[in-house]
Formats: sequence, C-alpha cells, structure tokens
Amino acid sequence: MSIRVDKVDKIYPTGNLDLYKVREVIASSQISTDQKLKFLRNNHSEISLLVEHKISGSEFKSIMDNRPLKLFKPIRNSYTKAGDKKLLAIALGIKPNEVDNYIKNVNLQIRSMQDLNTMGLSKDKYEEVKTYVFRHGTKEQVINFLDYELSHAKNVLKVLYHTLEYNSGGVADYFIRPIHRLDNGTMLGIYNVVDKNLKAARASGKISDVQAQETAEWALARIYKIQNNQRLKNAVKLYKKLN
Repeated sequence: MSIRVDKVDKIYPTGNLDLYKVREVIASSQISTDQKLKFLRNNHSEISLLVEHKISGSEFKSIMDNRPLKLFKPIRNSYTKAGDKKLLAIALGIKPNEVDNYIKNVNLQIRSMQDLNTMGLSKDKYEEVKTYVFRHGTKEQVINFLDYELSHAKNVLKVLYHTLEYNSGGVADYFIRPIHRLDNGTMLGIYNVVDKNLKAARASGKISDVQAQETAEWALARIYKIQNNQRLKNAVKLYKKLN
C-alpha cells in the first residue's frame, strides 16, 4: 500500500493498528518526519498495547530487574563519565581534553561507513571508543555507531538482539540513563537504522524474509519499551518531587 503523507491518520484510525502497520508508517520514505511524530503521538496508547503483546510481562520484568546503574543518580553518573574519559584517553594515548574531538572525528568517519583500516583505527581502539560512545556519547553518535555496527556485522540479528538488551553496553544501556532522553525523533532515527540494515541483510541473503519481518517487529517493540521505561521513571521522579 502506498501511504500518502496527508492520509496517515485516515488510513490507520484508532483501533485499526498492528505492529506491521506501525512499521510501515515509521519506515516509509513517503511520509515526513513531522507526520511520523504526529502518528506516534496520536496512537501512543494503542501502540503501547501492541508492544505489551509482543514482549511478555515476565520478559519486561526481567529487563527492569537487570537494568544497570542507579536510577536518578546524575551526580554519580557524571563522576563515572569523568573516570571513563580518563581511561579512554589512556587507551588512545591522548590527553583527556582531546577525547571529545577524537570521538567527533571518528564519528564523522563512522557516518561515512569507512572501515577500520581506512580510518587508521585498530580494532581495540575502535572498541574502546564504541564503549565510551554507548555510555556517554551524543544521541547522533549512538545512532551512527549502531548503524556502523549493524552494517559491518557478520550476524546482524545477533548484534541487534545484543545491543537492545540491558547490561550489554549497547543502545538499551545508553537510554536507561536519565540524562539520555529517548524522544520520538531519536526513536525514529534508531528504528530507521535497524530497518535499513535488516532490509540489506535480507537482500543479501543473510536472513530470510520471515526473519527480517519478525525481527523488525521485535526491535520496534523493544525500542518502544525502552522509551516507555524512561517515561515511567520520569513520572516517578516527578511524583517524588511533588510529594
């Protein structure tokens, strides 16, 4: 089905959604980002219910029980960042105040999908930078590194499942931090990277059509769960402030 920008809400009115249709809207090149954001806002409750059916309550409880860091501890987290920056500087052989520019340079090369040899970056140093980015980088850097990881993965499904699990040092762990808000725009950016790489893996014969579709729906549900987890934490935080 071809979805016109001005027909999104009419094509999929409330009560007529499934995860396949949600994916179709989010991944469509015919729909503007603003229209996609409006679609997510207007259908938040219904999409949340779809996600509940995709990921069981026991699985979500396990995710919550095993989440890293202390909730609502930004001061502690800032100390962690300072320590991590010093460790990364030592690993890279540079000064701590040079780390941010170093990462920005690597991010530019990552975004252009250059391989490690072209970048002049050893596998060990890349892993050090990636670990830091998935802990303290910008949202743009996280999306770029995720894209690079999936694009160069021998097993794209394994890498995707791993990075969207908590305690993996990946995307899920990045967005569990209170200072890293998973807004709808960022969620779209992450999902578009996932969708692009699943389509590429399917086109190259690395995964089947069924695997691509099922994994795309699982990834959408997982990312939405991560976002809802943040909203729950922020609501609890606000409640504690008001009481």
